[in-house]
Amino acid sequence: MTITRYGKPCPLCRTPLLVDVYQVHSAQSDFPTTERVTGRRCPGCQAARPEQRTEVMRAVYGDA
Repeated sequence: MTITRYGKPCPLCRTPLLVDVYQVHSAQSDFPTTERVTGRRCPGCQAARPEQRTEVMRAVYGDA
């Protein structure tokens, strides 16, 4: 299951990032057994300055 939650502030504008998280659930547990971040986005920076956002995200988090 994929969910979206708020994460750390955006390095460019300090707005909380929207973090896409993939969760793996087990039939034996009510809680997720594994979580993996599949993406981080800042709607404001993504629209206003996509090139700068991509460079900063790659430098800070290792992804774009």
